Amino acid sequence: MGKLQFAFMAVVGLTLLAIKAPPVSALDIGAITAKPTADNPQYDDKQAWPDLVGDEYFTKQKWPEARLLIWNVDDMTKSVRGEPNGLKPENWIDFATGKRAETPPDMDTDLIFPDSDETYLVVLAAREKIHFSCRHLTVGRNAHVSVEAGGEFSIFGNLWIRERGLVTSWRNTKFVGAADTFLRYDWPADGKLKKVHEERLVTPYDPQAKESDNPWMDYGRGSRSVATYLVHDNTPDKSTEVIGYVRITDEVGIKSGAFIIGRDSRFVTTGPASVSVNKGARIILMDGAMCSHGMNQIPCRDWGVKGEVSGGAPDRPLRRDAYMGMGYKNWMNLPIPQRAEETKPIPTTAGGAKMYYGYGSYSTIVDGDLIGYPAKGSDARLVVCWQRISAGGAGCWGRKDEAFKKVFPEIPPKIGLWISGESSVENVRFDDLQPGGIVTKSMETFEGWRNVTFGDGCVSTAPVDLVRGYEAELAEIGGGHPMSTLEPKKQYTTMPRK
Repeated sequence: MGKLQFAFMAVVGLTLLAIKAPPVSALDIGAITAKPTADNPQYDDKQAWPDLVGDEYFTKQKWPEARLLIWNVDDMTKSVRGEPNGLKPENWIDFATGKRAETPPDMDTDLIFPDSDETYLVVLAAREKIHFSCRHLTVGRNAHVSVEAGGEFSIFGNLWIRERGLVTSWRNTKFVGAADTFLRYDWPADGKLKKVHEERLVTPYDPQAKESDNPWMDYGRGSRSVATYLVHDNTPDKSTEVIGYVRITDEVGIKSGAFIIGRDSRFVTTGPASVSVNKGARIILMDGAMCSHGMNQIPCRDWGVKGEVSGGAPDRPLRRDAYMGMGYKNWMNLPIPQRAEETKPIPTTAGGAKMYYGYGSYSTIVDGDLIGYPAKGSDARLVVCWQRISAGGAGCWGRKDEAFKKVFPEIPPKIGLWISGESSVENVRFDDLQPGGIVTKSMETFEGWRNVTFGDGCVSTAPVDLVRGYEAELAEIGGGHPMSTLEPKKQYTTMPRK
C-alpha cells in the first residue's frame, strides 16, 4: 500500500477518532505527506526539483517501506528544560494509525517535522549521552531541531531542510548506510546568498563588523549549520549529494564513499579544522559547485586529501567549472603584533610565531589526487582557488584585536598548497596562487601533470614563479617536512609582475 493510500486512511481514522474521542492532533496529515519530502521526494515535480538533469545517483535509489512519524506540533510533551523532547514517542504521530507513536524513532524510521507559520524548537537529548538515528528526515519551514547532550546523530537516508528550517548536532552528524542519498538545504528565499555564489562575488572583510554579520558565518541555534562535526561513512560504492547551501561549524571527515557537491551548490566549513578525505574516499564537485573553508585562518589547514577531489566524474562529466576553495595565509610575512593580553614572548620556532602569525603554513595538503573530468569538447575544469570569503584571523578561531585588524586587510588573498610527488593532477586550473603557491617534489613532478593551467588570479602565469620544488631545498637544509621547515624567500614574499 502506498503512502498516499496510508494518508487517506490516516485522515479517515482521525475523523472517526474525532467522533469518539478528542483527536490527538489537528494536523492535516494528508496535506503534510502529499508534499515532496525526504522520504517521498517526487523527483518528477519540476517546481520542487527544477535543476535535476537525470544523472544524479540518488534519484535512482529504491527504498523499502518504513515507519513514518510526524511531529505533533499541536500537542507536545515538554521535558527538556521546558522544551519539547523528540525522544518522547507520545510527541509523534504514527502515520499508519493516526495515533500517538508507541516507540521512539530509530534507524529504520522516516521523520517529518511539518512546516509552521511560527518557529518551534525540538530537542533530542537525554541526561546521559545518547545516539540518535533515523532514516529519512524532513525539517520543515520554521522547524528547529537540535541534537544535544553530546549525542551523535546518524542519518541512514535523505535529509531535506526547507528554507528557514534548522537542524544541528553539537557533536557528530554521520551520513551512513548503503544507499545513494541527498543532503538538501534550500537556499535562503531572498536569493541574495545564491547570487553571491553563482556570480562568484567576494564577501568583503569589514574589521568593524561582527562575525555573525558575515552571511556564511552565523552561529548558534539560529545558524544554518547542520552539525559541529560531519562524518561521511557510506559504503564505498555509495554517495551523499549536497543540494543547495550546507554549512558545518567545524571538522568534516569523508571516510568512505563519495561526497558530492551538486550543481550550483555550496558546502562550507567554518571552524578551525579541515576537510579530510580518506584514501579511497572522494569529494566530487559538479558544475558550478564549490566546497571550501569559510575563513582565512592562520595557521589552520583547510584541506587534507589522501583520496580524490574531482570536478565531475567519468559518468557525470563537467560542462562548467567546479571549485575547490581554500583560505589564504600571511604569505607576505607581514609583521603582526602579539595580542595585548599575551605577556610572554611567543616562540619563533615552528608552532610558535611563525606558524601563528607569519609565513610557513599552507592551506592544503594533497597526498591523493586532483582530477577534472570534462565532457567531450568542453574546457570545464576543476578549479583550485581562493574561496572568496574575506573573514579571517591569526589563530584557529581568529583574532579580533585592533592590531590584527590593521594588518590583515594588507594581505592579498593568494593561496598556497602542498602536493605530494605521487599525486595525480589532471585537467586542473590553479587560480589565486601566491608566489611559490604550489609546493611539490620538483619541477619535473609538475611537468608530469596533465593539462594544468594557471588563472588570471595568480600572481604570475609563469610556472617558475608559482611552483616550488621542495626536494632540492630540503636537501640543502638537511631534511624535514616542507610544510613546517621551508622558510620564505624573497621571491615568495613579493608580488611578481604579470
